[in-house]
Amino acid sequence: MTDYSYINARIRGMKGRLFKISDYEELISMKELSSVLLFIFNSHYGRFIVSAEKAGVNEIDEALRRDLSDTFKKVSRIAEREIKRLLDILLGRWDVYNIKTILRGRHINKTPEDIMPLLIATGIFSESLLKELCLQEDIKGIADLLVTWGSSYGYAIQEGVKEYKESGDISSLELRLDKIYFEDSLKRLNKKKKGDYYVCTMLSFQIDMLNMITAFRLLKEERLKIYADAYFIDGGEVFSKKQYKKILSANEFEEGLRLLNSVQLRSRFKITEEGLLVINDLPEMERRLEIGLLKNAISLSLNDPLNISVIIGYIWRKINEVINLRLILRGKFVEMPEQRLRKMVV
Repeated sequence: MTDYSYINARIRGMKGRLFKISDYEELISMKELSSVLLFIFNSHYGRFIVSAEKAGVNEIDEALRRDLSDTFKKVSRIAEREIKRLLDILLGRWDVYNIKTILRGRHINKTPEDIMPLLIATGIFSESLLKELCLQEDIKGIADLLVTWGSSYGYAIQEGVKEYKESGDISSLELRLDKIYFEDSLKRLNKKKKGDYYVCTMLSFQIDMLNMITAFRLLKEERLKIYADAYFIDGGEVFSKKQYKKILSANEFEEGLRLLNSVQLRSRFKITEEGLLVINDLPEMERRLEIGLLKNAISLSLNDPLNISVIIGYIWRKINEVINLRLILRGKFVEMPEQRLRKMVV
């Protein structure tokens, strides 16, 4: 039987360092961006910031990225073998994030020096391997290198190159990578084991969320609609392929929201009917779903404090902290009204 007592005790200690609601309220209430920057510099993120005087939004953003990567590496290091197996699946999502970031960077002709600071090395691919990927001249080179490493992501990119060239839209490749990650991850889990079940539950939440976002994204991408079936990911619980296709038939975002409105779906993502129907755009919808995902992760961690659910709760709290701080930074930078910022920060 896997012993979670040591790692969960460490996680509880790490959880104590997370920003509190009062911290976010103080940050949102600050009138000057410089005050926000100084507050973050004086927190645990300050170890990745050279100078408070010279720090700007980009430097703080880099510190958030490095701290997130460092935190997840630490969690992985202190995990025993069986726990690490499950963590590798959960944190494998960042491998997909990194490959997508590299693909998008090469798509718009960014240099490796531009791309590397955006990556979060926590999964299978180390910083040196990610650098090798960044050095490839084009999308084909990235796919070929991944194939030589035996990565299924390389084959997924190769299979999607035709539609990418036809549409000129890099999201066609990104959606294929998401699908491979979730399908492969689910195959590696045995739902009869409690730890596996919790990880599977979180994957299922993410699949429902991603399928919804994909459907709404395709409303604007007519060129990619012909590939819509290939982008749908099996394994969700409340958002079926039938609902997915129904959203695709909508004429506009608002109509799609009305079609999405169901008690089961709202309950899953902790959104009221009123809250759902006032969503204005896709970024706001994505944030509302992220908040629902966070609430479900926290619920899991409270239900069973002697399993990986505690680690799951911490991982999503940590991700949410970085999202919150980035929202506050960007919000203050563009002088977003406090009321609107409060709605986005949780």
